[in-house]
Amino acid sequence: MKLFIFDLDGTLYLNSFASKEVINLIYYLQKKYFVIFFTNASSNSLIQVQKKLLKLGFNCEIDHIYTSSYMTALYLRENNISDVFVIGTTNFLNEISSFGISIIQNSSAKNLVVGLDNKFTYSTLSIALHILLNNKDGKFICCNEDKNFPVNETISLPGCGAIVSAISACSDRKPDYVVGKPNTYTLQKIVEKYNISKDEIIVVGDSLESDIQMAKNFGCKFLLVNHKTIVQKVYKYERSLQ
Repeated sequence: MKLFIFDLDGTLYLNSFASKEVINLIYYLQKKYFVIFFTNASSNSLIQVQKKLLKLGFNCEIDHIYTSSYMTALYLRENNISDVFVIGTTNFLNEISSFGISIIQNSSAKNLVVGLDNKFTYSTLSIALHILLNNKDGKFICCNEDKNFPVNETISLPGCGAIVSAISACSDRKPDYVVGKPNTYTLQKIVEKYNISKDEIIVVGDSLESDIQMAKNFGCKFLLVNHKTIVQKVYKYERSLQ
């Protein structure tokens, strides 16, 4: 093995908590291997993700961080997709704009790009529908199709996939391309950058549908981290001692 790819929320940390053992593990691995941080989240920029990791105690360089928002912007540039209506946070819009891609935030846009947007409205849905119905050659690109994401051990919130599903339902059209997990687009970019083979990397994540499926699709090794199961076992063990 030469390179480890770690999912973030739900794997290395949960919301704003990371254990000392996990932090120490990353430091240990970084002495011998390349360690990459890859999140399907599209709400924050690379710099914001780095700041959070550093604040939690992890050692990380910004060029070792990959987000679905950054990779979506890269995909758009590589495929000459511009004049886009973007559903997502201001950070996501800024990420796309930094790649020199033209953003048109009204129904005259030719292409649709979807990320997580906690201010998603019926009006936004209507604009997305108009774009897809009136631009048959236009592209429908999304960061990911995650159904939900964890906030803590008991609460999850709707993910980007919920927004994508709403748009698909009313337009009768599925995305032309899903950039993030379980797509292998990012993994391909990583192996090209580090000049290694898929047999030399391992993906570590908590989601069977995104992290592990991505590794399976790519043909590399993977490790599933199931925090809920671990917590339940610890709780039962502590109860048995009482």
